[in-house]
Amino acid sequence: MKIQRILSRIETGPGATKLPSSVAAVTLTLSQRTRASGARHFWHEHLRRVQFANPLLPIAVNFPREPCVPKLEIKFADDSVKTFSTEGMHSDDICKRFLKDTGS
Repeated sequence: MKIQRILSRIETGPGATKLPSSVAAVTLTLSQRTRASGARHFWHEHLRRVQFANPLLPIAVNFPREPCVPKLEIKFADDSVKTFSTEGMHSDDICKRFLKDTGS
């Protein structure tokens, strides 16, 4: 039963979306020295669902030691990159913006 509950949590929700093939990679950057609770919650809740729904998509999370603004970077197949700051954003808002920018 526990495995079914875990799978149902991963397979549902706003992050459990199949992304278009034009998305080549996703990188989330969080500083070790700032809180950035919205970005951290996005990583734990939504980005794991994205990874489960898109197993071939390279997803990286960077933790630089120096303080920096948390940001999400989306790289596309045509080598274009969309980057936006997640500072002060709620995790659901980050997920909505991510899905909008990827065209999902």
